[in-house]
Amino acid sequence: MTYHHPGFWALAVAVVAMLFQQAFASMSALVLPIIAPEMSLETGLNVSLIGAYTGVLYGVSFVTSLGCGGYIQRYGPLRISQFSMFSLGTGLVLSSLGNIWTICLGAICMGIGSAVATPCSTVILAKLSPPKQAPLIFSLKQTGVPVGGMIAGLMVPLLAATYGWRGAFVGAGLTCLIYGVLLQPLRKHYDTERGPGYPFSILAAFGMLRRILGHKTYRELAFTWWFYVGVQSLFGAFFVSYLVQGLDYELAQAGYIFAIAQGISILARVLWGWISSHLIKPRTMLALFGLMIALSALLTGLFTKDWTPIQITLVAILYSASAISFHGVLIAEMARLAPKGEIASMTGGILSFAMLGMMSYPAIFGLALQITEGYKLGFMLAAIPALIVGLRLFWRQGKE
Repeated sequence: MTYHHPGFWALAVAVVAMLFQQAFASMSALVLPIIAPEMSLETGLNVSLIGAYTGVLYGVSFVTSLGCGGYIQRYGPLRISQFSMFSLGTGLVLSSLGNIWTICLGAICMGIGSAVATPCSTVILAKLSPPKQAPLIFSLKQTGVPVGGMIAGLMVPLLAATYGWRGAFVGAGLTCLIYGVLLQPLRKHYDTERGPGYPFSILAAFGMLRRILGHKTYRELAFTWWFYVGVQSLFGAFFVSYLVQGLDYELAQAGYIFAIAQGISILARVLWGWISSHLIKPRTMLALFGLMIALSALLTGLFTKDWTPIQITLVAILYSASAISFHGVLIAEMARLAPKGEIASMTGGILSFAMLGMMSYPAIFGLALQITEGYKLGFMLAAIPALIVGLRLFWRQGKE
């Protein structure tokens, strides 16, 4: 990784711009899960199909992430960030049509758009961030994920109540499309090192996959992404529906709890980034995340109607502060370990395993939901791999 000393404003503008890019990417993936109960009443589509929808979205993201590095190098991270917003917006508008095939096509568009968001922002910020402060800066940028969750938790139910579930899709889609246009003036500042003749190939994705699996450190980072993000995906895909259908909460009340938890995650991300920059090693922090993620998923699986809203909110906060707050520390570690000139390719490749988590966990959870007609077992089982990863990271530290 090559660090270029920037002016304060160059770094600040980049962090803010990429924060909101991340926020709208995060928001987009949450629109359908939030409005699924209302949507199912009109269309007859089963809420368990959230798992299939999420599986398609992140299955496409997996392949896109593995091969996106060449495109980012060729066209520039800012231009591909714009493409991300346009692809997400198009996918949301298509989903508003309510047909199973247009929803599937929308998921494909959104999978492509969501896959490139983090690699693009990582390339921009890796060049501008002082190495010692990288965990904090990347954590600040990654607050876009809970910001997106807050936007989704507050805006989507409001749009659905005012304009119907179709209006929620269209409103969120227009937000992404407009932001893609607003990024244009920044391109001359952050796409200065693009290579118009840089080669790229779809087949490069398979070479990157072999490279990651064959390298002990990259493989460890990849599986950490898979199992931590998998637990995260269940929070976004099923938590609101769990409260509404499993515990008889109103959609608005469930959305508020979801938004509160996401808001706390903003502070948690900054705190974890500061701790990893100043107090403990990032690898130690990543191990602690595994224990917190496992505990939060287990407690969520223990919910009953006897639990008070305050108790459920506290567990949601723990869930959000761990499973939705580790990303900045892990992204900074990836950027630090990436070979010179390969940040886009290596970040995209390792992040593809996050897409596996986003794809596999909701799909398996959706199957368990159909079989058991309950949400508890899925959350409890999801805790196990995260616990194993956390304990293994502690064990590896003890050997080093």
